[in-house]
Amino acid sequence: MNISIVIHTSSGHTLKFAQAIREKLVSLGHEVDLTGLRTLGTVNAGLLPLARVNFTIKNPPELQDFDVVLIGGPVWGFKASPVIMRYLIEDVQNLKGKRALSFVTMGGAGGGRALRMMNGELEAAGAEVLEGEALKYFIKPNVLKLEAAVERICGQVCVA
Repeated sequence: MNISIVIHTSSGHTLKFAQAIREKLVSLGHEVDLTGLRTLGTVNAGLLPLARVNFTIKNPPELQDFDVVLIGGPVWGFKASPVIMRYLIEDVQNLKGKRALSFVTMGGAGGGRALRMMNGELEAAGAEVLEGEALKYFIKPNVLKLEAAVERICGQVCVA
């Protein structure tokens, strides 16, 4: 399978989670493209409404050539990252016939809400949305919880 993982990360936690997912999927024989969204402008206002956050995404990847799409980001203020939400709303248009899964990292609460926000946009784009994952990630992840989350994600993605 050809799989795209698109993430936003500010602390590097989501990147480490995404890299672990990528490594596992590659070890299972899949081709995996990992893209970190880059922005221009101010993105440190996670509690503001999306329209008031002043940034643009410099490298929005196209997803039409992928079988499965994974979207990941941090939880900011009990919501999905404004960068991920802007990407999903403005740049992800047609995922009909594709499976998609969202995942988030968080220091506290809000993972369920963030996943629902992301999943709503994935559904609106026509994707078959798989159950997402929220990983608590303080200074570093609990290795066993990280590995278990990666296994659950790969278990869903690798089902034909």
